[in-house]
Amino acid sequence: MKARNALIGFTTALAFCFSVPVAAKDEMSAKDIKRLELLQAHAGEEQDTVRFLRPMHGYEIVGPQKVLVWETPHKGWLLDVRDSPACKTLNREWWVGVEALYDTINTRNGYLVGKGGLRCKITSLREVDVMAWKQAERDAGIRE
Repeated sequence: MKARNALIGFTTALAFCFSVPVAAKDEMSAKDIKRLELLQAHAGEEQDTVRFLRPMHGYEIVGPQKVLVWETPHKGWLLDVRDSPACKTLNREWWVGVEALYDTINTRNGYLVGKGGLRCKITSLREVDVMAWKQAERDAGIRE
């Protein structure tokens, strides 16, 4: 039991939490749709496991069941989460954390966790070529 409590404590310590509100959107604007298309085009191959050596920098809800997790201001990961009733409310959360063990996020047993305890299963992880993505947004006229 002590080991389980220690593991839960460790998991909680690794979870990142931000008190930055995420605007609720029922529908995506044309700009948001184009931004997501460009983001997906600049996301690499799916990976099963990603190891983070430092606390998360931030996150953005970028589309239905799509979350951009910022490891640093210049390194991001596109996460897909399972299409489930709990995950449909991510855009209304005030903060989101990653439930992770041993400073890794994985698709086998990784979850995004919302303030109310909702758990959204991570189904894919892809690293984003942030510089190329931002340049593509500038070229498309949706980033200054």
